[in-house]
Amino acid sequence: APALGRGGCKRGERMGFFSRLFSKTEKISTVGPQRNNVVCDYYSVKGVNPDTNRRKSKIIVVDSTSTEEEIQEKSGLLPPYEIEKLNQEAPTDRQIAYAEKLGIVFPADASVSDASVFLTRHEDGVPLVQPPAPDTLVRYLIGKGIFVPAYAGISEVSGLYLNNVSRNEKAAFFCMRVFCSIKNKSYCLLEDVPLAERNLFFEFANAYEADGDFLRSLLHYTAEDLPLNACPRLKKLKAYEMAVDFLKNRGFA
Repeated sequence: APALGRGGCKRGERMGFFSRLFSKTEKISTVGPQRNNVVCDYYSVKGVNPDTNRRKSKIIVVDSTSTEEEIQEKSGLLPPYEIEKLNQEAPTDRQIAYAEKLGIVFPADASVSDASVFLTRHEDGVPLVQPPAPDTLVRYLIGKGIFVPAYAGISEVSGLYLNNVSRNEKAAFFCMRVFCSIKNKSYCLLEDVPLAERNLFFEFANAYEADGDFLRSLLHYTAEDLPLNACPRLKKLKAYEMAVDFLKNRGFA
């Protein structure tokens, strides 16, 4: 399963409550977690590669409500097509055994990636039941080819973004958030930014995406520091100071 965001609440604070909440005597459908409104599916699509005119197979991520035509278009391939929906794996025996020790019962439709969401929340000491992820952000990740578990919340969605986009995009995104911190802006996504400023952030990314000091410092910023739906003040670590210096040199700080 893709790497997920890490939580920050005190470990063990609510474990007794959540053991009861997820016990086998409770009804998950009434008091348990809610699936996202937008749910992902995997498809295998075979078609003709327009660059080579040869048959090619691709695995793509789509919204579960996507039509066959939309699946074909997203593949980037040409007809004739062969399309197969890929089943998501159920939680592993190891995940189930670990959950049983904790008193956690997964929702009946949970996948292996959903199980990872719940177990990671437990290990991080954050509430197991969290609001569904915003529809727009799930679709945003789908558009980037990133699979989002059905029970992922905003923290997991933000972590999936940070761990799956290119190093260049992540550096540009970080520079944008530093810009927001010092200019009191509220750009949540790079697509929210006026073109001139977006070009500035990617100029920073092109200069620093391979810088060892920047990358090591960037690892200390989590999904909680860089959520996709808000612009909290950032910790002033080395990566932050490097971005501030860059923006100052360009007359933006």
